[in-house]
Amino acid sequence: MAHLPTDTFFGAFLDMPDFPSGVRVFAKSLHWLAAGWFVAVVWLWVAMLRQHMLRRGGMPPDYALASLIQGFVSAAALEMLALWCVRATGKAPNRPLERREWHHAFWWSAFPNLMLIGTAYLLILSSR
Repeated sequence: MAHLPTDTFFGAFLDMPDFPSGVRVFAKSLHWLAAGWFVAVVWLWVAMLRQHMLRRGGMPPDYALASLIQGFVSAAALEMLALWCVRATGKAPNRPLERREWHHAFWWSAFPNLMLIGTAYLLILSSR
């Protein structure tokens, strides 16, 4: 069996522009995760308002903005981390690869986002 020199093997692998970078995909998946977090926070806030209307017959004091602000602060922190990671990793060498990395990032973050939305759903369902 032929043995490939290390520098040739790794050099050939690293110079392939057709493969998405796992680090860039992770950085882009943080954007999707921040978006999912934002959706879950808004959904829980709306459910909180509806529940308060049903139980007490009126809107909560200050419209429960403290809960909304706490969720936005954490979503904004996650988005800032995503922006920093994307800036640190740079862009893909070509446009089709950049789009492919966004597709990979979407699917990488699909399960965590489903878990977030599922948790929000269970919290809303259990409070009825």
